[in-house]
Amino acid sequence: MHQDVLLFEDLLSTSTSQIGYLMLTSPGGDPNAAEKLIIMRRERFTEGFYTIVPNYAKSAATMIALGSDKILMGYLAELGPIDPQLQTGPMPGPSLPARPFIEGLENIRGNIRDRGDPVQMYVPMLSWIRPELIAICQSAISDSREFAEKWLKKCMLRENPKQAELVAKWLSEGKKYKSHGKVIDYSEAKETLQLNVEKIDKGSQIWYKMWELYARSVQFVQQTGAAKLFENEHVSSNMNVASICASSMGNDLVPSIPVARK
Repeated sequence: MHQDVLLFEDLLSTSTSQIGYLMLTSPGGDPNAAEKLIIMRRERFTEGFYTIVPNYAKSAATMIALGSDKILMGYLAELGPIDPQLQTGPMPGPSLPARPFIEGLENIRGNIRDRGDPVQMYVPMLSWIRPELIAICQSAISDSREFAEKWLKKCMLRENPKQAELVAKWLSEGKKYKSHGKVIDYSEAKETLQLNVEKIDKGSQIWYKMWELYARSVQFVQQTGAAKLFENEHVSSNMNVASICASSMGNDLVPSIPVARK
């Protein structure tokens, strides 16, 4: 969310290092906000930036990870496709992938052209397919693809632009990965996508410490009723559920005040 910028900048502004590590857990969100967070961290950490995924970083969180120099993944970590999801009804409510809207229209065209189906039999269905919705779906898919291609070429796949283009296509189009929730684990990220990823040894001390930090963060969120936690060695801030709900309805709310600063 764009409301994340305030708390994210609080983290960045208290760091003096030129190399940054972000431990990220998120089901996703606004891709435009994701790009802004990438720009912020690339501006701050000029000598390198790495994303650590202990559990999951999906959708727009995967986008953030693609703007890293390297992704460090736990053995149960997962990334996901970045194919756009559209909110077609009132919020809050379920979102639908953009690809099926386009494929549905293409299937009807193919049946009429190749099988000779009469146009009349599809008229009731076509009346529900709004031209502007198809255009929105096409634009959203194109935007996701361009996002991934741009940051992969700038960061972890800068020496392999052709692979950057291929990965961007696979992740955004909804064809190779048909489910938005598809698990892209370390092996898939390394061998198929050829991303710059490193697997954290599950028997190592760094994994135990990282998992403890992650588990304690989850426990804190559950116990306090917070929706989000932003934390580094100097600042601990959270955003509450009321702010999330109000923001989803269009209100640009200020998140909760930082609860600790050293």
